[in-house]
Amino acid sequence: MIAPWTQLNFKGKTMVVGCVINLTVSVILAWSGSYMSIFSVIMAAWCGVWTFHPNYQYQDAKDINNNETRK
Repeated sequence: MIAPWTQLNFKGKTMVVGCVINLTVSVILAWSGSYMSIFSVIMAAWCGVWTFHPNYQYQDAKDINNNETRK
């Protein structure tokens, strides 16, 4: 559900860290019996899925040039 760490740029790695923080918070909230843990899990999943977006993936010059020729 999360793109591999080696394929992410700085923004993507920040999203992964945010996902892990959200999961940690959801466990703490679930332990205390709060229904907000459901929201936190959903947000963690949302962050994890967004790591597959090209804006969060590492791109070198070859990838950028390939994307330009496809347009």
